[in-house]
Amino acid sequence: MFDLINGLPVHALVVHAVVVLLPLMSVVTVAFVIRPRWRRELPWAVLGNLLAAAATYAALESGEKLQARLSNPGFEPVAKDHGDIAQYLIYFAIAQFVVSLVVWLLLRTRDEAPRTSAPKLVTSIVLTLAVGVASIAWTYRVGDSGAKAVWKDSIASTNQTNQ
Repeated sequence: MFDLINGLPVHALVVHAVVVLLPLMSVVTVAFVIRPRWRRELPWAVLGNLLAAAATYAALESGEKLQARLSNPGFEPVAKDHGDIAQYLIYFAIAQFVVSLVVWLLLRTRDEAPRTSAPKLVTSIVLTLAVGVASIAWTYRVGDSGAKAVWKDSIASTNQTNQ
């Protein structure tokens, strides 16, 4: 299921969703928490974070299939460093989903007074910022290592021929 689609590695198709969705949902969740008028839209952030976590899981599984396909017995696996750090991205994605869900539950105001209490708001802002920044940083780190694994040699060879 996570190996190939029409002869193309699934990993090459789904990593782009992760690279866009996970950081985007970090920023959106923080924005929804900070802006009082936008808080009622937090369920959309929860859904977006769930989709980002699902895409991250698909990227992880498909990356393992691709690594197995590209690795030859007796040789070092292709992009080992990338695989080593990428395996932790799912935890950041899950944390981001859980925090968005918790924050939504904390800040719901339908049956409460229109104002959110300061401790709930501060807790929500700190949680979303901390998890959001960590998710963005780790997504960048994983994406950078993956891009280097795929493109480093190709780009290096074009620089030598253009000089």
